[in-house]
Amino acid sequence: MSRWANDPEHAADALLERSVDLSAVSGRVLLVNQGGRLPDLLRGSDVAVWNRRVVSGRITSPWPPAGPFETVFLRLPKAREEQEMTVHAVLSVIAPGGRLVLYGGNDEGIRPAARMLEVLTGAVDTISTRGHGRVLAATRPAAIPGLRARLADWRTVSRMVIAGIERDWGTYPGVFAAGRVDDGTALLLTALPAMASHATMLGFGCGSGVISAAALAKHPDVHADMLDNDSVALAAAAENVQGARTVLGSSLADTHGRTYNAILSNPPLHQGIVKTGALVEKLIADAPAHLATGGILQMVVQRQIALERSIGEHLGGVQIIAEDSRYRVWRATRKA
Repeated sequence: MSRWANDPEHAADALLERSVDLSAVSGRVLLVNQGGRLPDLLRGSDVAVWNRRVVSGRITSPWPPAGPFETVFLRLPKAREEQEMTVHAVLSVIAPGGRLVLYGGNDEGIRPAARMLEVLTGAVDTISTRGHGRVLAATRPAAIPGLRARLADWRTVSRMVIAGIERDWGTYPGVFAAGRVDDGTALLLTALPAMASHATMLGFGCGSGVISAAALAKHPDVHADMLDNDSVALAAAAENVQGARTVLGSSLADTHGRTYNAILSNPPLHQGIVKTGALVEKLIADAPAHLATGGILQMVVQRQIALERSIGEHLGGVQIIAEDSRYRVWRATRKA
C-alpha cells in the first residue's frame, strides 16, 4: 500500500517539498485545501490560506479570499466535481500571468485533473511524477472563456421528495449525496424519533440538510441546529432549511455547550480517501455531554461496523430500530 493510501497529507507535503523550491516563492500566495505543513513552510511570505472544510484551526469559507494572487498552491480535492469547482475558484483570484501549482496522488485523480486544467489554461507542465503522485503547474491566461467565478455559478437544483413532500433542493459540488437522498439517510428517515413541542435537535454532519428538513417536516416547532465541517455544505443547508441554525465544526464541542433532545446523523466514515471510524467513535463519546436527560443519539452506519459496545459504554437503551442489507439505524438514550 502506498503512502498516499494511508497518509495522504504527509505524502503530498513530501512530494511538493521535493519538487518545488519553496524558498524562491514570492509575491502574494494562496494555499488551498491545506491539511499539511505548507502554511508553516511559507510562514515568512505574504500568505493566505483557504479551506472550505475545517482543518487544523485554519480559516474556512465557501469561496477563496479576494485576489489577485501571484501564486496558488492547490492540494487536489478528492471528488472530481469538487476538483473542477475548486480550480475555477482559484483561477478567478490569480493575477493574469500568475502561477497555479496543483498537486495530489494518482489515486486521487491528479492525471484527469491535468486534462481539465489544460482546457482552462491552455497548457500544463508536469513538474514531478514521484511516489504515486504528481505536481502540475499552469499559468493563468488573461481571459478564460467559461470561467465560473462565483459560488452561485455552481449551485444546482434538483427535485427531491423529503418526508413525503416533493420540493426543490439546492446543492454544490463536493457536498455529500448531492441532489439525492442516499440509501443510509433514507433508512434513517423511516424511523425518525418523536420529539416534544419546542424540543432541540442537531443534525450532525448535516450535508445539504436532508435529515433536518425531514425532522422539521414532522415536528415544525422543533428548534434545529445543523453542524458540518464543510462550509459549502452549510451554505446549501442554510438555503434548503430556512430557520435552522448552522454550525461550522467537526465535533459536538463546536456547538459551544449546547444540549439537545435529539442528535441525528449519518456520520462520515472518510477523511479524504482514508476510511476511518474515529469520527463515529468520537461522536458517541461526546454525545452524553450534549444531550439533555433522556435525550437520544440516533445514527445510521454500515452493517459491518460494530457499535453496540461503544454506545453501551456511554449511553443507555441501545437499540437497532431499522436495518436493511447494508445499513443499521442505532438509537441510544442518555443515561440519567
